[in-house]
Amino acid sequence: MKLCKIFLILVCICLYASCSNFLDVQPKNVQSEKQLFAARGGFYTAVNGVYDKLSSASLYGGNLSYSLVDVIAKCYEPMTSSMYFQALVTASYSESFIETQLSSIWREAYNAILNCNVIIENVDKNEGILSEQEAALIKGEMLAVRACLHFDMLRLFGPVYKNDPTALSIPYNESSQVSVLPLLPIDSILEYKILRDLQQAERLIEGNDPIIENGPMASLEDDQDVYLRYRQLRFNYYAILGLMARVYLYAEDYTNALTYATKLLNDPKVHEHFPPVDPNKLLANQTNPDRVFSTEVLVGIYAEDRDNIYTSYFDPAQAGSNLLLPRSYYVSSYLFAGATQDYRRQSQWENATITGMQGRYSFVKYKAIAPPEGEESSRYFYAVLISLIRLSEMYYIAAECEPILEDGYDWLNQIRAMRGLTSPLPVISKSDLMDNLRKEYLREFWGEGQIFFMFKRLYADINSNENGWSSTTWEASNAYYVLPLPAEEIANR
Repeated sequence: MKLCKIFLILVCICLYASCSNFLDVQPKNVQSEKQLFAARGGFYTAVNGVYDKLSSASLYGGNLSYSLVDVIAKCYEPMTSSMYFQALVTASYSESFIETQLSSIWREAYNAILNCNVIIENVDKNEGILSEQEAALIKGEMLAVRACLHFDMLRLFGPVYKNDPTALSIPYNESSQVSVLPLLPIDSILEYKILRDLQQAERLIEGNDPIIENGPMASLEDDQDVYLRYRQLRFNYYAILGLMARVYLYAEDYTNALTYATKLLNDPKVHEHFPPVDPNKLLANQTNPDRVFSTEVLVGIYAEDRDNIYTSYFDPAQAGSNLLLPRSYYVSSYLFAGATQDYRRQSQWENATITGMQGRYSFVKYKAIAPPEGEESSRYFYAVLISLIRLSEMYYIAAECEPILEDGYDWLNQIRAMRGLTSPLPVISKSDLMDNLRKEYLREFWGEGQIFFMFKRLYADINSNENGWSSTTWEASNAYYVLPLPAEEIANR
């Protein structure tokens, strides 16, 4: 891989002041790697830098959330004036501007992975700088981030697991040294790399994460020290369990996927720490509704400029050629047909009232919200949050993996009730259950990047009632679901 080991982007990060009011710890001068990790604060600066990279537009602050992956999932009918989005929605991946964007995703992901490896190595060789608890937390988090990034590169660029689990996929980098690494088979990278890292992360963090006893805002220190606060913005213990359930499902290990999903769903502390969104505070609140259902987010990113997402891409009055809206009547007639009481329909979609937009709806999950009186907007947590893993996904995983059909419907009906859909679905068939699960993924994860990965995992046609781009069925194919590796990566083979 042609990755630039500029030491560190870790260190460059130290210079910005725009990161997050929740997480920033900034040294005054550029430091060497040895100097940086000679002090406790240096480790946290480096860790903050990794999380800041996750929030970049190339990764989860754009391409891997509401933008590229949702467009290729056929969520939108882009404006004809946007060559970029038109190429994406038609799977024209060979266009030069698409190749540039895909290269950016790959490069940023592997640079972040490289930085994780630097931190992991320095935790191991600088004993005594951190307490045992802090060292376990930091190493566990960085292993989890490394696993997550590799997993998403696999899901985006790798072959379809269902079609050939032994096909060569992506390289797995476990070193701080830059080198050309071999492409590994999908099943091997899942079992011996990604799941191995997550299992080690689980062991390291299980007895050390303050979130377990005290919840997402927990801290080991006083209120002036935010190093270990805001655990929803870190790969905390519960997020690691959720990611393991997601990976096992992708690997078609339904037994372990169910084990990890229900480990969360059956834990009283999980329901205490991550309660369902309160409809009274959501639907009756026109000033600052929590449209991202932040109380349910196991881990997310801090998106300081999240307000701009709505105005730049989803506001018919301001987005221009970048406007992303589903086709006419799709939201009312297909996505939420017969489910007007759904909290997601009521809080995350609005009629597009601009002339010529008849039957169109704007996606407003990331629309600006006013902070409560007396609070600064920069510290208003759910106004700057984008979810990476939310508790609702565990209900969907459990529903899909339960060996008894009735139990699968029970999990699905539980989470539907939390969304205002109080009439339970009748038990019909596994096929019917999967159809309803697919609909739930569309409603729940719009703007969060999981819809394309669900379709690819299932190697499914995107049916006309799931297709926000056109009224036709888009047939599954490798050419569509397997995005090309960047040219510079191929050149090194």
